[in-house]
Amino acid sequence: AVPGHLAEHLAEGPGAADSSLTLPSTVLQKDELTALCSFMAAAMEEGDPRALVGRALQVVQGQTQATITGFLNLDEENPLPRLVLPESAHLDIQLSRSLTQKVQQEGRPVWLKPALQSEWKPSESLLLFTDALCVPLRAGGAPLGALHVYKAGRFFSERDLRFCEVLAGHLANSLQLQRARRTLEVENSRLRSYLPVPDQIIGDSAPLRQLRRLISLAAARPSTVLILGESGVGKELVALALHRQSPRREAPLVVVNCAAIAPSLLEAELFGYRKNAFTGADRDHPGLFQQADEGTLFMDEIGELSLDCQAKLLRVMDGKGFRPVGADAEVRVDVRIVAATHRDLEREVRTGRFREDLYFRLRVIPIPVPPLRAHAEDIPALVNYFLEKLAFESYRQVRLTEAALGRLQEYSWPGNVRQLRSVLECAVALSEKDLLDTGDLVLPTEVPANQPATLNLEELEGWAIRQALRQTGGNITQAARLLGIVRDTLSGKMKRLGIDKQAILKEEGNRE
Repeated sequence: AVPGHLAEHLAEGPGAADSSLTLPSTVLQKDELTALCSFMAAAMEEGDPRALVGRALQVVQGQTQATITGFLNLDEENPLPRLVLPESAHLDIQLSRSLTQKVQQEGRPVWLKPALQSEWKPSESLLLFTDALCVPLRAGGAPLGALHVYKAGRFFSERDLRFCEVLAGHLANSLQLQRARRTLEVENSRLRSYLPVPDQIIGDSAPLRQLRRLISLAAARPSTVLILGESGVGKELVALALHRQSPRREAPLVVVNCAAIAPSLLEAELFGYRKNAFTGADRDHPGLFQQADEGTLFMDEIGELSLDCQAKLLRVMDGKGFRPVGADAEVRVDVRIVAATHRDLEREVRTGRFREDLYFRLRVIPIPVPPLRAHAEDIPALVNYFLEKLAFESYRQVRLTEAALGRLQEYSWPGNVRQLRSVLECAVALSEKDLLDTGDLVLPTEVPANQPATLNLEELEGWAIRQALRQTGGNITQAARLLGIVRDTLSGKMKRLGIDKQAILKEEGNRE
């Protein structure tokens, strides 16, 4: 990398250019204007930041006769692609991070024009270069990165530096416009999610065709729906499709995860409260039932409801209304309830943890969602869908080798579609390659061949959690990432299932 002190060190030598050099207003020549106009026209059509930066580097290389051109950005929150041209030099040339920081902080270019090379020792990667330019990119006062331009055999001219500055300004504006455009696209996508559109259930296997048929039949009826399936299969997408295809599509779809809200707060969230009902209640707050009036209330993980909340929910479903916390009068609403759970509710009823009468009121139309291992032929379509979304977020087009795709189709997926997305997101984040192979996929250990085939959902969930903890050496955050869930959810499941990570680690140690 270029030494961070290089500009100041070189400036001491005869003929060396000052890093704070102010150039005269130089009129661009015809060929420079032509190249610049061509770039600006292409930038208006280009939607990929990587391609846009690559085009800019090609223009700079052509106009300055540079040996190497590169782009480096240090902003982790708004990553832009690191590029070096020619591509054959990508691994050999290390662009200077310290020099990039310097020009970003100072907001002006640095021209390294060594006169006495005996006075400094350049990095190994710069031994072949005679001169170098580093030009910052800024838009709206915010730094976006820096252009690095290196030449062997000859020095750059003031005209070269001037051209690089002008092009860097247009590149910065184009990148800023791209970022604003992507922000608008994300917001438009979010707003479009409220409109009635086809379902987001990806795949065309027989199990998913049957699922879509059930959704279509259930959507046309006002009955309560109970969506059944393992964690991560996409039960919320089924609820969304039900709402969008129902006569209530113009009204709100309100979503609540019953497992994510403390039992002491769930009643107030569901049914609302009045001003001064308790400390901190400084205004009336409509509950989720009132917010979903004339629409749909999707109650995910309904198996986590306390018996007290179950009784109040049953009363609402029987049309008897509810009383917000601190209210004197009852409130009645017109809400269709769609519930979901990964639990075996029949077993919960037998053990007394779930009300039988509520179970039958919820299970008017049951819709089972198949686990991913039951429709593995849909994995290629799911992979393409997730990689497109990740490309949008990471500014990278990533693909899988046939071997990697085959590995994903062979895996049993205890965490289902959510885990598949997590594995792909991890692979894209941890690899700089655009073609991912099997070695880039982080997958927990498979289910042993002698694993009993009679596992219920809760036992399978417990097994998956234990395997993830073994795989990560007891690191709950990493285990949650492997399972495709958040840390708090995993901690709650471990507590409910009585899983002690220390006991698991001790067991592993004894095996060794």
